[in-house]
Amino acid sequence: MIAITLTTINKPTVIESYIENIQKYNHNNTAMIIVEDMKTPNGVDEYCKKISKDSGIEINYMDVDSQKDYLKRFEEFDKYLPFNSFARRNIGDLLAYEEGFDFIIRVDDDNYPTDHDFIGMHSNAFSQPDNMIISSNNGWYNVCELLKDEESIPFYPRGFLYNKRWLKNKISSRTENIKVVLNAGLWLGDPDVDAITRLCKPINAVSYDNNLHGNNFALDIGTWCPINTQNTSYARELIPASFVPPNVGRYDDIWSGYLIRKITDHLKHYVTYGAPLLFQKRNEHNLWDDLNKEINGNIYSEHLINNLIDINLGSTSYVECYYELAEKLDERLTENRDIFNGVIEGMKIWANSISKII
Repeated sequence: MIAITLTTINKPTVIESYIENIQKYNHNNTAMIIVEDMKTPNGVDEYCKKISKDSGIEINYMDVDSQKDYLKRFEEFDKYLPFNSFARRNIGDLLAYEEGFDFIIRVDDDNYPTDHDFIGMHSNAFSQPDNMIISSNNGWYNVCELLKDEESIPFYPRGFLYNKRWLKNKISSRTENIKVVLNAGLWLGDPDVDAITRLCKPINAVSYDNNLHGNNFALDIGTWCPINTQNTSYARELIPASFVPPNVGRYDDIWSGYLIRKITDHLKHYVTYGAPLLFQKRNEHNLWDDLNKEINGNIYSEHLINNLIDINLGSTSYVECYYELAEKLDERLTENRDIFNGVIEGMKIWANSISKII
């Protein structure tokens, strides 16, 4: 069973595109969980119920009251998680985990599937008998090298460290049978780049080059690239380490992804990138506001990642690793503690909440 989770402050008409794709490729084992926020317009609950009835696809719309009711068993998490926050989607992920879904796919409300098999391509990324594994001698690989801008402008994904951009590096590859626990699909149209890039020159991704590494490729242990939550699928066992903190601005999902990578590397599991592609028809944004919300991430991601690299983990499960990582970050991080304290607190609360239903 597969769950697609999203939160929205708009009428989520995008779900009609997903349902059309799900029906086209007969993925009847798929459900959607949509998490309301305070700014979500009236009538969305009825809209979702009608779409669900007409299509036969389960849509669980969690309005504010149902969220409060569900979180009565997770009082600490309820108190921690703010409204009017992208992080409300964590509630949908918690519910999907508790209900036993095998995979969870996170999308945004402006992410549209293409004509290809969206669910099938995500599922296939977890079951390939052999995977192309990419290594970089400087520890970083830009997955957006596989995307072509309409004017052939090179670009990096949001969250890629600035001091690791535009460096020459030596890339090697090998094929191996590995365990994949996360697949990060890429994006056509307006890709997930940072506000600095958008302010400099808008990017329009028109194609993906699958001739170099195939439809999907893994990054080797110790080779880093950001992971966001647009078009990203998670194996069930990874959910206990997939919390998205609410206090990091537009780096909430990026820092979440880096924390995940620390643990997957420790457990010798892998993250893949590539298919399926989706098309982002980006909602209207104030780019200067976006930039302001990215400042903390731009400045302090390097400090976070340097500490992640130096930490040694000893636990053997995702939830234990996640709590251990929170404790060790608490001991090590010296910069920007006002923000990091909230992240660390949230990690521990999430691990405690998940532990109640494992």
